[in-house]
Amino acid sequence: MRFFDTIGLGQAAEVSSMRETRNGSLVVHARAARGGNVQDYLGQEVGRPDMAVVRVYRDADEIFHKDSLKTFGHKAVTLDHPSEPVTSRTWKDVARGHTGDEVLRDGEFVKIPMLVADQAAIDAVKGGKRELSVGYQCDLDWTPGTSPNGEAYDARQIKITVDHVAIVDRGRAGPDCRIGDQRPSDVRTMRALSTIQRDTVPMKMHTVDGHSVEMSDAAIIAVSGLQSRVGTLTADNLKLTTDVNALRAASETKDGEIAALKQKLADAEMTPAKLSAAVAARAKVIGDAEKIAGAGKITVDGKSDAEIRRAAVAVKLGDAATALSDQAVEGAFAAYAADSRPGDPLAATIAGGLQANDANSLLAARDKAKADRNARLASAHRQTAA
Repeated sequence: MRFFDTIGLGQAAEVSSMRETRNGSLVVHARAARGGNVQDYLGQEVGRPDMAVVRVYRDADEIFHKDSLKTFGHKAVTLDHPSEPVTSRTWKDVARGHTGDEVLRDGEFVKIPMLVADQAAIDAVKGGKRELSVGYQCDLDWTPGTSPNGEAYDARQIKITVDHVAIVDRGRAGPDCRIGDQRPSDVRTMRALSTIQRDTVPMKMHTVDGHSVEMSDAAIIAVSGLQSRVGTLTADNLKLTTDVNALRAASETKDGEIAALKQKLADAEMTPAKLSAAVAARAKVIGDAEKIAGAGKITVDGKSDAEIRRAAVAVKLGDAATALSDQAVEGAFAAYAADSRPGDPLAATIAGGLQANDANSLLAARDKAKADRNARLASAHRQTAA
């Protein structure tokens, strides 16, 4: 698989540290590669269009392997990347110089001598075109892992063979690989594709929030994944909102029930005034019952007011009281308990035990009471005069 890893040549001010030969060629020593780092590639760059970005680990053991290091020597130096690998057939068209054979390991970097012999390339370097991009072939081991520095990666480069070294505008590997010994203070690490690479990336139209946007296949895969995730999160949020509203409504219903129960509890609370009223009412029921049935005739302990009334009425009505409803018993009890005038025949008759099914007795009592009343009325003026 073909790769382009770009590194910096350094600041324009450092050109003075380069050595210019009598014939105008430029001799420099540059850090041309770095080992032990993780670099980012578009998925389609490395044959994985299903992945937006692939993190590739440049294993130091592979970079600094003797078989890899020797491929850096005597390679063409080009101005930008050629469209195809450099061969004897294409050398004269693309070569602007060459690398030397004194390839050395410099810490985590590979350091190589370079001769830039083409005037256009020399002018470009002096004018600020300050980065190198190594074109090489390698295989990828797609076993994910973590580098010694703690960086996660998706694949690892193995069997590295250098094809050429290009002078380019923008780079991927950063400014640590450069000509000279001083690190520039204002050069940022570059991880963008080179111009040639950008030009070869096919673009397609993709809809984002109702707008058509031109994107690469890898970008479409990444954005589509994000759009799917946003859709899922939106649906989840809608469901959560519905659930929260339902819980809020249920909570408000419970709040109403609690308020009603609290009010019932307050109404049922036994205050001193309520207790006094209840005792007085109970005493009146017992007193009236004893007046109706006679003292000691009925048992009141452990009985409700309704049961006491029914027992008192039963003393007067006998079995007839069994068929009476609670309301009828309460009416009869009130009638028996009412104070009657002295000498009232009707009251006396009721108090003596009126039988509900004795019609003749009722008529006789009525007639006798009427006669007694007339007699009293007829003699009332005599009693007044006396």
